[in-house]
Amino acid sequence: MLVVGVGAGAHGARAILTYLDSPHRAPVASRTVRRQRGQSLVSTIAAGVSALHATASKLALPVAYSAIAYRVNEDADALSERRDPRPSWLVHETDAQLRYLRFTGTVPTHGATVLCDLGSTGMTVSVLDLAAGTTVASRRTSTFCGDDLDHLVRRHLAANGVRTDVEASRSIKEQLSDGGVVNAHGSDGTGHHVFTRRDFEGIIAGPVRYATMVVEQTIELSGTKPASIVLLGGGANVTSIGEAFERRLRVKTHVPGHPELVSARGAALLSVDQQG
Repeated sequence: MLVVGVGAGAHGARAILTYLDSPHRAPVASRTVRRQRGQSLVSTIAAGVSALHATASKLALPVAYSAIAYRVNEDADALSERRDPRPSWLVHETDAQLRYLRFTGTVPTHGATVLCDLGSTGMTVSVLDLAAGTTVASRRTSTFCGDDLDHLVRRHLAANGVRTDVEASRSIKEQLSDGGVVNAHGSDGTGHHVFTRRDFEGIIAGPVRYATMVVEQTIELSGTKPASIVLLGGGANVTSIGEAFERRLRVKTHVPGHPELVSARGAALLSVDQQG
């Protein structure tokens, strides 16, 4: 059974076309649509979903169900008013994330855990009571976000004679998460700088300390003792962030495979759950 799951937020939308029984595997197709200035979230999501339905049509495989994971109520209100011949269920992103993490066995059925969603425009920290499936405490900050980390990379490179665009700086950031050195060149082909992972960790150290403080304060507010922290969103691919959280908070930190797709994968699972 093919289903569509979408994770949506201020950054735009990540949509996947996947088989219901294997959402953890590589999707049949995926589409990331970054929200442009002045573009509505509804049209951004529609672009991604339409592309996936076109793919399913070419494969002659019908899409059985679809669901969109939203972050704030304003987005849910806008999405509920859309006119779409292919209706989708609306689910809160925390519910979608928890559903997928339970599916993969990343979190147990009891105790507490922290979901830390590191997105392009901000970080959302949610402390969950796993037995009840409820959020005990939550905090959102735009002071720590992926876009700002990209900006720090661009500023560091510019100071060393290399001028890059946003996409290039994001790619360099991701490469440094996997390897130790990147030979950076300017977008116009001029300039060269050997950018190391140690350099990168140095320039983001201050923002990461702030993010750690936000997580620590949210845990204290919840009054719980979580057994784990799960990092989600595109920023979770920056491995040094998870390492810093675990070292400073002394709580086991997990990063699921392709953490930027967890909301979409959970939405895909919930698309069928909602039918009951």
